[in-house]
Amino acid sequence: MHRHLVTFVLLAAASLPGCVTQQDSYFLGSDNYVLATHEDQDGGRRNYELVMASARGDASLRIRREFDRERPFLGLQVLELDKRAAEQRGVRPYTGLLVKGTYPKSGAEVGGVMAGDVLLSLDGRETVYLAHVADVEASLRAGQAVAAKVLRGQQEIELTLTAPPRKERVEDVQDVALEVPATHRPYAGVNLRGIPTTWTERIYGDPRQAIVLTNVEVGSPAWVAGFRGGDVIQKVDGSPAPNVHELAREIARRGEREETMRWAVVRGPGEAYEAELQLRDYSGETNIWFPLVFWLQNGTFSDKWSVGPFGLVMSNRNHYLPDSRSRVARTRNVWSALLSLIRVETGPQETKVRLLWLIHFDT
Repeated sequence: MHRHLVTFVLLAAASLPGCVTQQDSYFLGSDNYVLATHEDQDGGRRNYELVMASARGDASLRIRREFDRERPFLGLQVLELDKRAAEQRGVRPYTGLLVKGTYPKSGAEVGGVMAGDVLLSLDGRETVYLAHVADVEASLRAGQAVAAKVLRGQQEIELTLTAPPRKERVEDVQDVALEVPATHRPYAGVNLRGIPTTWTERIYGDPRQAIVLTNVEVGSPAWVAGFRGGDVIQKVDGSPAPNVHELAREIARRGEREETMRWAVVRGPGEAYEAELQLRDYSGETNIWFPLVFWLQNGTFSDKWSVGPFGLVMSNRNHYLPDSRSRVARTRNVWSALLSLIRVETGPQETKVRLLWLIHFDT
């Protein structure tokens, strides 16, 4: 980040060696991980999306297919006959299922089933729990006649029901593991995952290499360049993307030399973006401290400095705003002096000023 420090801070930094340590990473991803949606010829729909498993980049490809299917449907609306409901009808608990109604023009309505009946059996099988009705329906053929026994008042009645086909919307979900490259020093600040080519052909129409940025570290070279979690790399330096393992090795090789790399990415079904990033090892932070006089912490996500005990004389903080909705590396600055008698907070949209603790205004 750009530093705005007073002159004596530079003198202090030159006179005392800084302490370089490994800093904590702050990764962010997108709120939209849908890669593509395709309509099938039979009216179904396939949705391809990334499912994040952790903030460190673990992810899988989820294929969610919605389609219509027909199944035999009797049209019964039933409840389990618990102790209270059984006592009201003078029967033993869980001797059947209480019919609360039937669907209009269904096999149950046409066959004579009425609200208030107790369904004792279907197709010769006792019906005590809701799953029993589902099991019977799953074994039927469309239009098949089914024998039913109900208790109406104190009288058992034999009925014949039919199971006409009913169209319903169902969902089938499948998760596919993504390819994970070997880890290297953090020269770019991204977590990479590769989509198997057998699936990229279904998603994009050809068996291309597709590398997903599952998330990006705030303040890293990739973040500053505008790349965000949910982007899919399609080109590297103008050529089709290599596989995820080759790209990870190339980032490590160029990162050691602090070279540049240009990525062309797409997010979702159509948002394209292209930019160049400067690869470098950004993983450390610098701390300089003169007890009760001056303190400086210089990191990737933010830098802070203060003058006087606990920053009572003056303090300043610059930091990036972790916003995945924008590709611009926005920042916020907070400066205060004299026990916060004067405080200025500057962000992308406004500047807030406080004077003498009482006067506040925004610009």
